[in-house]
Amino acid sequence: MKPSLILSLLLSLGSLLAADAPSDATFADLAVEGKRLAAQQAILDHARTFLTDTPESKAWFERVRAVAKESADPEARAALAQVLTFEPVAKPRLPLNPRTPNTYEAPEGTTPETKLAQLERLLDLRRSPKESPLSIEELVALARHEDYATAQRANRLLRRVSATAAAPLLWERLAKLTQRSQVQEVEDEILRLPVSLATKHLPTEPAGTSLASKAAWARIAAVRASKNLKIRAALKASLLPLLKGPANELTEAAWAAVPLLFVEADRAVLTEASQGLSERLAPKAKAALDALPAK
Repeated sequence: MKPSLILSLLLSLGSLLAADAPSDATFADLAVEGKRLAAQQAILDHARTFLTDTPESKAWFERVRAVAKESADPEARAALAQVLTFEPVAKPRLPLNPRTPNTYEAPEGTTPETKLAQLERLLDLRRSPKESPLSIEELVALARHEDYATAQRANRLLRRVSATAAAPLLWERLAKLTQRSQVQEVEDEILRLPVSLATKHLPTEPAGTSLASKAAWARIAAVRASKNLKIRAALKASLLPLLKGPANELTEAAWAAVPLLFVEADRAVLTEASQGLSERLAPKAKAALDALPAK
């Protein structure tokens, strides 16, 4: 397309937009309740056609500003104030409160619970560990607290402050718990430890005496020690007897760990263990055998 043709099209488009500019009658309709909405929409639509700062846009918005100043109707002034926000040269509006918000230092904790809350707040704010209201030794002591909620919170914060100190305590705690909900919380904390620490303190025998803690041990062993050749043999020996047990949470967790700890060379012993399983466990055992890796 030739430049002259483009220029003529632009000129014709500009004249068309100018011809469509709202009239004085449209501005007057802003003060009429039944016609206000249509008039405001027409004026707003025309204002949005000015995308850049041009003499035409300046003249148009000066006209809007003058009408708004002379109008005695508050609804008309409010509508025109909204139109003026579309002016291309309008300065960016300031936030509602440009002042810097005030910050206040939180009070220091005086009880174990308030000190734990203060420490958690500092960690969330990524403040220096030197500001901690509790030392590592104090956190370790709270991690062995008789109250479960206090001890669990201390364990969680200890993991964030010193994973090395938290790892053995978490495994110790897992072995003592019996309630499934509590066991799951500790299991989550162990899985958040670095893999090397979780594996270093991983017992080769099922942790604890409850089904929930033993099942958690099997799940953690599968996902954290599957690539550790040093302890895989001991874990496999501990896991094999669990595969033949009755249908429960522990047996299901043991079969779920099979593809991560065993290989194709172990198929014979695993097939023997899968014989005579209940209808609930048989499909899980078959799926585990089908998923055995080559090596």
